[in-house]
Amino acid sequence: MKLGLPLAYPGMKIGLFGGSFDPAHEGHAHVAETALKRLGLDQVWWLVSPQNPLKPKSSPFEKRLQSARGWAHGRKMVVTDIERRLDCAFTYQTLRALKRRYPGVAFTLVMGADNLTHFRKWRNWREVAASVPVVIISRPGSGPRARLSAPKYWTFLTAPYHTASSTALRARQKVAKQAQK
Repeated sequence: MKLGLPLAYPGMKIGLFGGSFDPAHEGHAHVAETALKRLGLDQVWWLVSPQNPLKPKSSPFEKRLQSARGWAHGRKMVVTDIERRLDCAFTYQTLRALKRRYPGVAFTLVMGADNLTHFRKWRNWREVAASVPVVIISRPGSGPRARLSAPKYWTFLTAPYHTASSTALRARQKVAKQAQK
């Protein structure tokens, strides 16, 4: 990495997979790996969000970064704190900054279909949707509704469902902590 930022060169195809990853899990890995293979990407960058503006306070950043590193396997999966380094709180800011720093790189926004239902709550979501291709990977419970809410120029990839979810993992962790008391 150059100056703490991932290396990328003109002509590369890079998937941007952002999230809180609180905690990261095999469902996240499934989405990233599906995008990597099906889209023929050179890399998938896991953009660990300093703090998701649509969620209550997350676990400490370093813990979430380590969690993502535990699930991002292979040299084509790059876990990065680039949003924190660039002081970007919103995806549209991240996209603007990446396009300036990496001219000629073809970025694609990758997300699980479970996140699509909240997409129109994102700040400047129209700019995000217009600035890069957006690829949605199917997730349990989000199939038809997510597909219908996706604009026609987005790509929706169906893939075998992976049922892991951060919400369920946090709930299990909470129960386990209470049982230890």
